[in-house]
Amino acid sequence: MSNKIDKETQEHKLFYENFLKYTTYSTVIVIAIVALMAIFLV
Repeated sequence: MSNKIDKETQEHKLFYENFLKYTTYSTVIVIAIVALMAIFLV
């Protein structure tokens, strides 16, 4: 039983780490796009 819980916990941890990576990269890209828009469109 504990092996199943450990496996699920590891899967959730992996998903969370990948989600944080994706969110971080997405936020940086959005900030870069907004900065470029401020430079070129204003």
